[in-house]
Amino acid sequence: MATNIAGCEWEESTMSRGSGKFYLCLMGEQASKHDTFIRAIMGNQQIALDYFRSCLPVYLLDKLDFSTLRQLPDTYVSKELQKSISDIVYACHKADGVGEVKISLLIEHKSYVDKFTPIQIGSYIFSGLLKQISSGEPPSLIIPILLYHGKARWEYKTLSSLFDGLDAELQEFVPNYEYIFHDLGRIPDEQIQALRNKFLAASLLAMKHSVLKSSLNALIPTILTLAGEIDPNLQTSLIVYTFVSSELSEQQIVELIASLPTQIKDTIMSTLDVFVEKGRKEGIENAVRNLIKQSLLTDEQIATALEVTSEYVADLRRQMRQA
Repeated sequence: MATNIAGCEWEESTMSRGSGKFYLCLMGEQASKHDTFIRAIMGNQQIALDYFRSCLPVYLLDKLDFSTLRQLPDTYVSKELQKSISDIVYACHKADGVGEVKISLLIEHKSYVDKFTPIQIGSYIFSGLLKQISSGEPPSLIIPILLYHGKARWEYKTLSSLFDGLDAELQEFVPNYEYIFHDLGRIPDEQIQALRNKFLAASLLAMKHSVLKSSLNALIPTILTLAGEIDPNLQTSLIVYTFVSSELSEQQIVELIASLPTQIKDTIMSTLDVFVEKGRKEGIENAVRNLIKQSLLTDEQIATALEVTSEYVADLRRQMRQA
């Protein structure tokens, strides 16, 4: 029986195992596959640390004491912004250890060009500053990082670029600021693969090529091999993100998995087993619900037709009545 999982068709039989401080805010579109994946990997402190070290310029790295890095439960987005963004917060002291100055880093990921992004980043910054003030904290400098992994070429531009024809005197009223522009498309694959943290390298490669299906498919063995031994939940996030982005057919995925080293193959098969079973159960539940809605069959008749128990059908019928 074919099961649809995240847009892919899987044959259940082929998926069996026998075959100061600074703050970082990670933001993106709610419920998108990119947001889910980035939140998963950046929620790991070591991966987040290695990412900062790879994308921040040296002059900023020298100002921060990453040995004090820790994740915080705080959030610096307003209730309005929480409807469209999410954030992960880290903190560390300044390298010079002088005073309580705080520096906030904001990461926003985008997979498409948006010329109004400087306005959006500005809303994040001022939301964060207002939240700090309302919490009785002194204002903390926010250094935004724009992480871009789309197809189209995107040039770095600041807020002032949106205002045409302003003379120098009027330009002074534009709330301009700089940000770190991390464009994965401009970084050679070899440079990404050379990162010390190989799981981070695998994740960035998957993101970079997520919109370039042919090159992603060719890189899948490299991505999965680079991932190596890591927390199972992180492995699951990378495997699912990579295969969903690839849009490979079931047969292509089976052939690709067969060509991988045994240890990597076992990990992937374990992950896919879980998702196939989840998809199978969700498919059965939907079928039962449809029969309950569209026919006069009894619970026993529906159970027999779909090879489930009468109790299962009766429970779903109760849930539908109460909804």
